[in-house]
Amino acid sequence: MDALIVVDMQKDFCYENGALFIGEHVRNIFEPLKKVVDWARSKGIPIIFTQDWHREDDAEFKIWPKHCIAGSEGAEIIEELDPKPNDYYVKKRRYSAFFGTDLDLTLRELGAKRIAVGGVVTNICVLHTVADAVMRGYEVVVLKDCTTALNDYDYEYGINHMEKVLRTEIISSEELLSSV
Repeated sequence: MDALIVVDMQKDFCYENGALFIGEHVRNIFEPLKKVVDWARSKGIPIIFTQDWHREDDAEFKIWPKHCIAGSEGAEIIEELDPKPNDYYVKKRRYSAFFGTDLDLTLRELGAKRIAVGGVVTNICVLHTVADAVMRGYEVVVLKDCTTALNDYDYEYGINHMEKVLRTEIISSEELLSSV
């Protein structure tokens, strides 16, 4: 694995008082994702946290309630993942972490070819980021127990699409940790 991308694990999505809380079930991915983050750190694998990072008047707020306003507490990465200053941070205004950001440049500078992805939301920002990674020629592994959606249908749709249409490898965090 050349890089770990952690998609939008931000307080506004993951904490009950967040502006766009996706539900109590999000807590189920905290522990496996933390294990993967710790593993990546121990192996010297770069960790890239993506962050929704919106202006107060962002066009996305015609679709979703206001959330992850630039510089707000809600836009911060959750404490459970213990983000470090030397991790990479990609701020984004749209679903894909590649759109209008330097993520591709960062991955290429790191020499990354195979990336693991987890985070929220499975059928929205995770799916669109994974699709753009595949379109750019990255080999992508999606960690199925390190992502979740607003409901089971959306989760299953996202996982199925990434596996069957995008041809990404879908594995558990335990499979990743035991494979290396």
